[in-house]
Amino acid sequence: MTPLPPADASAAPAAPETALVAAFEHRILTRDEPVPPVPLCFDAASVRARLSQALRTRLAQRDPRRLRALAHICHGFLAAPTQLSTDPGLAAALGLSASALTRTWQELRESGLIEQVPAGRRRCYRLSRPGEDWLLAVVKGDPQP
Repeated sequence: MTPLPPADASAAPAAPETALVAAFEHRILTRDEPVPPVPLCFDAASVRARLSQALRTRLAQRDPRRLRALAHICHGFLAAPTQLSTDPGLAAALGLSASALTRTWQELRESGLIEQVPAGRRRCYRLSRPGEDWLLAVVKGDPQP
């Protein structure tokens, strides 16, 4: 019986264990390198999702419908410097009654994010200075002030 010739290491497929060890070694060698940031999306849905999560933390709010309304209002401040509290279009877009919209404004005002601006017989709201800083940080994905 003749002995088998030695196997050529380059011709043999790598064992799964070898690939596993190589992947582990790569992970160990690169573990102290900074993780590249995940690029943020700035479409309306992504921004509102970040706002909803930040408002959940800031206001300790758990109601998903309320969070959606709060995020929608905060997102609206990106385009308009002031918003009317009695805007029927806003209430309809949020699916809220006028009283629920009033409670939403009150919650944002009590949190310090917005302030009331006198405008005749109507109530208008705008972002407070800390609210502007907070909103910009949330939208950009920076640490919140």
